[in-house]
Amino acid sequence: MVATEAGPFWADAEWAAALLALMGPEMGGVHLRAPPGPVRDYWLDRYLQLSGQERLRKIPANIPEGRLLGGIDLGATLQHGKPIAETGMLGECDEQTVIVAMAERLPRNTVHHLCTALDHGAITVARDGIEATTPSRIALIACDEGTEEECAHGALTDRLGITLDMTALGIHDVDDEVFKRAEIKGAGNRMTAVTLGEEHLTALATLATSLGIDSPRATLAAAKVARASAALRSSLAVEEEDVARALRLCLLPKAQQLPEMTEPPPEPETEPEQTEDSEPPPMPEQPPPDEERLLEAALAQLPADLLAQLQTRSARLRQSSTGTAGEQHRHQQRGRPTGVFRGDHRRGGRVNILATLRAAAPWQPLRRREHTEHNGNPPTSHLHIRRDDIHLTRFQQRRETLTLFVVDASGSAALQRLAEAKGAVELLLADCYVRRDQVALIAFRDEQAELLLPPTRSLVRAKKALAALPGGGATPMAAALDLTRDMAERAAKQGTTMQYVLLTDGAANVARDGTRSREAGTADALVAARALARGAANGLVIDTAQRPQPRAKELAKTLRGTYLALPQADASTLNRAIRATTS
Repeated sequence: MVATEAGPFWADAEWAAALLALMGPEMGGVHLRAPPGPVRDYWLDRYLQLSGQERLRKIPANIPEGRLLGGIDLGATLQHGKPIAETGMLGECDEQTVIVAMAERLPRNTVHHLCTALDHGAITVARDGIEATTPSRIALIACDEGTEEECAHGALTDRLGITLDMTALGIHDVDDEVFKRAEIKGAGNRMTAVTLGEEHLTALATLATSLGIDSPRATLAAAKVARASAALRSSLAVEEEDVARALRLCLLPKAQQLPEMTEPPPEPETEPEQTEDSEPPPMPEQPPPDEERLLEAALAQLPADLLAQLQTRSARLRQSSTGTAGEQHRHQQRGRPTGVFRGDHRRGGRVNILATLRAAAPWQPLRRREHTEHNGNPPTSHLHIRRDDIHLTRFQQRRETLTLFVVDASGSAALQRLAEAKGAVELLLADCYVRRDQVALIAFRDEQAELLLPPTRSLVRAKKALAALPGGGATPMAAALDLTRDMAERAAKQGTTMQYVLLTDGAANVARDGTRSREAGTADALVAARALARGAANGLVIDTAQRPQPRAKELAKTLRGTYLALPQADASTLNRAIRATTS
């Protein structure tokens, strides 16, 4: 194998393709983080060669629910006069491997159905007069093309045994082929005879716990991968090499924290020679536990930047990035279609013709007989559609998002910290501009808070207002929070989702009436914070003090927002931390 910097990582990619070809639906699938390009295409071709499958069925991210699950075959039902079921795509792909493009953008209902198929190997459909259970035992390759802040849904990736990140690989990093189709078949015959020792299973479970992985699915998948790895090596017993491979492919990519490694024991001091009357020398120390040795070996093969990602991964609270979009709300005519529902078209809404016909089709024979019995002659029309059959299309539309930056420009915020805060806000403003979100800026100093930048999408105006932000003076925290609450109420009336980022050291010393008093200023600030917390706006409090104090943390608690202390942080660090915490 060619020795390159990315060699070990492509070797893992080759093993992942072989393991998926060997286990298939038993492993769940592969969470493949890779942009479109020759590397991903080559890996998919390698999997097809090893698995023997002719092609991969692709499930688009916007697939309709009826096509995914199946239901009533409208044409056949209308032709034969009785309900006839139609097999959905999941049923058509039974015992096959399917690929999902742009898995990070899958709707929640599609994620739910995929998880059901992975868990139970079958899909149950009960609608439109059809009730059927269709086998759908699939293996799934979830192609995740998202950025660091945008990734596939956790419920789906939790059910995929292997996680493979090839974002840093180029086509020149691809090494020689390791496996052939015949070796996969031979390993399949040995799988049932492979044994996994209790010490190795205990090591995998301990490692999963030390890495902060709560779900047991990752440990179970690692055990399966270790056994399959031994079978591919033509061995009937799992060795340390197989456990290390399972650790790299199954556990480390899902780690939420860096494990606490035990420090090596100090070297024993030199003692005088033992005499016949002296005590016997102590027993030699035992080698380190298997899990520590395995973890050290696996971590040594990973790049430093991957280890740094584990430190910030646990700070992400949600899966969408900062300012991606506002909350969803229903609309009668505009937005993205998300389903159908029974409704009265006279009250507004768009009639869904296909759903209406599906609802009416099973009742046509009965309605024709009723018409003949009541009128004495056969019906002249082919279709009998009643008011209960009418289905409307449900639309969802995202509200606009307003990100409000509330910056403490008082003298208590040192000039250096204010410059860092300006730099972080400017980087965040650029993010909001890319996503076409509105931004606004409030600065507070001396005796008042001022809206320096009304809600806008203009990055130029935002940068000019930020550059002109002066510093120095007292800290009118209560006035800033009152103005923030006014902005939140105004945004709510306009149907806009607002979030605010408050950068301050929490040292309030100006009361609402303008008097200089730390005690009165702090009390009024907490009152204003409680009023702001009753609204729907989400908040983040950045403690910009060189030495974080309890006052900013208490303010964040009163606001029911997230508290983030960043002493000795520059603008880039502030930007990354804010994006990770508010995402």
